[in-house]
Amino acid sequence: METIRIFLDRLNAFIWGYPMIILLVATHVYLTFKLKFIQKYIFKAIKLSVKKDNSAGMVSNFGALSVSLAATIGTGSIIGMSTAIATGGPGAVFWMIVIGVFGISTKYAECMLAVKYRVKNEAGEQVGGPMYIMKNVLNMKRMGAFFAFCGLLMALSGGGMLQVNAIADVLGDAYKINNVIVGAVVAAAVCAVTIGGVKSIAAACECLVPFMGFLYLLAALTVFVMRIDAVPEAVLLIFKEAFRFKAAGGGILGAGIMAAMYAGASRSVLTTESGLGSASVVSAAAKSKNPVRQGLVASTSVFWTFFVCTLTGLIILIAGDWQSGDKFAGDLCNSAFSAIPYGGVLVLVTSLIIFSFTTIVGWTYYGERFIEFLGGRRFVAPFRFFWIICMFCGALISTQLAWSIAVLVTALMAVPNLFMIFLLRNDIVEETDKYLKKEIENI
Repeated sequence: METIRIFLDRLNAFIWGYPMIILLVATHVYLTFKLKFIQKYIFKAIKLSVKKDNSAGMVSNFGALSVSLAATIGTGSIIGMSTAIATGGPGAVFWMIVIGVFGISTKYAECMLAVKYRVKNEAGEQVGGPMYIMKNVLNMKRMGAFFAFCGLLMALSGGGMLQVNAIADVLGDAYKINNVIVGAVVAAAVCAVTIGGVKSIAAACECLVPFMGFLYLLAALTVFVMRIDAVPEAVLLIFKEAFRFKAAGGGILGAGIMAAMYAGASRSVLTTESGLGSASVVSAAAKSKNPVRQGLVASTSVFWTFFVCTLTGLIILIAGDWQSGDKFAGDLCNSAFSAIPYGGVLVLVTSLIIFSFTTIVGWTYYGERFIEFLGGRRFVAPFRFFWIICMFCGALISTQLAWSIAVLVTALMAVPNLFMIFLLRNDIVEETDKYLKKEIENI
């Protein structure tokens, strides 16, 4: 196993180098200009996300958005931001925000296409996503199957078992709870939530996502109020370090800004999932009058994701331990939240558990749709049983191996999805021109 992990790590270092980041960022920027800065409607899109729509579909706009947010705002939004700062410095926060803003256009495009080209399955449910578009629109069946297979691996590794492992780790470290007990409880909870299908999943996410957001925001505001004097300095540091030409302590010219850009860009891509195509799978199930409407709603998930990441970054910078050199990832978060009296670490632990659990729930739906595409609806029920077993095993697996698999398949999902978006770029523009003005005027 260790040999496999080392091989995957080396492969990931090659695949997730600058070419992949440049490909994703270039797509974000290209679509931003192609769509005439669709980002300027983000706040109207937020209002649109809570409006009722009785059109065809399985879940409400907000339900689909909640599932998407549940799948993206996981431990990566907390632990991931701390690792970005540890490796790229405070400037990584700035570049994460910038790339995230451009990524709104890509998330809009892929989710809009999913609604435009969705189909009905054997049960009469609306389904869709990149794999269906590749098969039915582009006549690229093998590429669609490859995307679905990679998505299935991502669901099992990064979306499922890794999240259970994170819950087991945090409870084991904080309260010495046995991993077997954690795995059994999480598996039972996932079974209870997901057994009812997409409607049950969406209902759970509609409750949990706003709660976890409110809890985390409350904790962040508490830190800000306690250290209000340090907030302006932290904000200034983010901008200053984003354009530092030399790495801290010397180094070659340009090393500082490149390290910050790479750390911020990679974190933005992996956290928001813009360009990966996963969020479009649940968007296809949304009740929406037209594709543009759901595309706008889905794009707001990027805003909320980098909002949480920014809060995390500011809290870590205010704590100041990012400069110590002996704290990394979870240690930085623990140090930052320990400033809150009477249970600051408990708030962090609770947030991580809820974030991880909602990610599992969100990816449960994605996994079902991927297995349905690959083998048909008859495989969905067996997959749910297999999924529950995997969630139990997630508390016992090697975190490093699961993470290596997740990072690899994320890249393998992105390439065909971005290719699909490029081939359908004119469809994206035409559909946007057809419905956008009408949707915006009605908000």
